[in-house]
Amino acid sequence: MNRNTGHVDGEEAELAVAAHLVRQGCRVSHTHGLYKYDLVADRDDELLRVQVKKANQNNEKPWKYRLFTEQYQDGQVDVFAGYIVEEDNVFYVAFDEVGENNFRINTKDRAELSDHNASEANLLEDYTFERAFRQYMNNTETEEQNKTSSSDPVEGQ
Repeated sequence: MNRNTGHVDGEEAELAVAAHLVRQGCRVSHTHGLYKYDLVADRDDELLRVQVKKANQNNEKPWKYRLFTEQYQDGQVDVFAGYIVEEDNVFYVAFDEVGENNFRINTKDRAELSDHNASEANLLEDYTFERAFRQYMNNTETEEQNKTSSSDPVEGQ
């Protein structure tokens, strides 16, 4: 029985990301059922909903990849994890950085690019789990502060 290549790639990506998350100090749970995320990463008792995507290569520019994220809305996913099959490499980006757009990543080394291009590109080496985790935590803290300040009574009332 032949299997759908896309499903095989997706399973490979999920397993590679789960293994990478474990190496980053996370406990990992796999979802069962219809969820908008594939994994739950538990780091320091913070739970992150992780949507795993196989990164699609741009045939004209083989160092560029993208994730399709437009089917996700705020509150469904905390972090996207991209898996580049050809390079056996994982990268992470917080939902707030991508939103409902697609995300492009460049696998060239910073030294291969001009200073301008390096500053403009989303370079693979920069999109670590640590970075995405910090971004998620900062966004969560900001949301909590906004909720707290909006619920504080106004003086004199």
